[in-house]
Amino acid sequence: MEIMVLGRPMVHVGGNALRPLRRMARVLLGLFALRPNRPLTLEWLIDGLWPTKPPASAAANVRSHIAELRRLLAGGTKPSIETLDDGYMLVTAPHGVDALLFRELVAQARKHTGPDAARLLTEAVGLWRGDVLEGMSIPAVLEAEAAMLEDLRLSATEELVEVRMSLGHEHDLVPILKGLVIEHPLRERLWHQLLLALWTTGRRSEVLEEYQRLWSLLDRELGVRPTQATTELNELARRG
Repeated sequence: MEIMVLGRPMVHVGGNALRPLRRMARVLLGLFALRPNRPLTLEWLIDGLWPTKPPASAAANVRSHIAELRRLLAGGTKPSIETLDDGYMLVTAPHGVDALLFRELVAQARKHTGPDAARLLTEAVGLWRGDVLEGMSIPAVLEAEAAMLEDLRLSATEELVEVRMSLGHEHDLVPILKGLVIEHPLRERLWHQLLLALWTTGRRSEVLEEYQRLWSLLDRELGVRPTQATTELNELARRG
C-alpha cells in the first residue's frame, strides 16, 4: 500500500490506484502525505482545507473526510491515520508515501557513485508522475513543502545527468537535456550539461547555437551573463 502525491493524489493498493471521491478528501490526503509522521492539530488541518473562512461544520467535515481516507487505507498496518489528543498523524514507513520514498532514495544516492548512484536516482526520479498534487491547488500551508520537493526533483535530475555522463551516456542525454532546458530555461546547470554533452559527442556547431540561445535568454530575462564554466565550453567550441 502506498500513498501517491507526486502527481495526482491517490492510494495505490494491490495494483489498483484509488482516489478519494470528494475533492476535500483529496486535499486532506495531500496534507497528511506531505507531513507524514508528524502530529497535525485539527486547527491546522482546518486551516489547510479552508484557508479563509471555514464552515461551522469544519471539524465534523474533517472527521468525515478522515473516515473516507481510512476506508481507502484499510487492510494494511501502515500507512494509517492515528487519532491524537488534539489532532491526527499519518504513520508510515518511507515506502508508504512516494514523496517520503523519493527523499530517502535521493539521500541514499548521494552516498554512492557510479552505477549505484545512477540506479537510485533513476528510481527516485521515476516516482514522479506529474507535479506535486497535480490537478488541485496547493494548500497555502503546504506551499513550502511542495516547492522544496519540486526543487529536490530538479536537483536529483541534474545529479542523475552528471552520473550518467560520467558513465559515458552523453549521446542518450542530449535529447533529454534539450527537453529539460525548454522546461526549465533559467536553470543554467542544465544548459551547462547540455553544452558539455554536445561538446563531448563532437557536435561543436550545436554548442555554439545553444550557447547563443542561453546568452540571449539570460540577458533578456535576468540581465546577466552565463557563468565562466559555461562560457569556457563555448570558447572551446569556437576554437574547434
